[in-house]
Amino acid sequence: MVNTQEITYFNRHESMSSDTRHRIMDLVSDLQITENCNANSVINMLYGLFDGYDYSDQILAQHTLLNGLNDGGNNHLVNEVLAITAIVKSYPRTLEPNHNIF
Repeated sequence: MVNTQEITYFNRHESMSSDTRHRIMDLVSDLQITENCNANSVINMLYGLFDGYDYSDQILAQHTLLNGLNDGGNNHLVNEVLAITAIVKSYPRTLEPNHNIF
């Protein structure tokens, strides 16, 4: 379970590019079809990025999943997780998530 007190926020509408959104969706799709990969919690956290929740640290803390992907020959997925979390960590922080879509 994610400790919400450790989560920071960013303005997804101002910070996240279309390319990053597509990369996240591609990663979610790849994780969903990867055999012997229980990535449900990471997938939920990746979706949370679309709402401005920075789950980068929590995603990177999923050592069992990341090591399993690496050991299973899916190191390209690990590299994509690392790249996306680095991008999100570079965004300016806000005090709360910005759900204003207008």
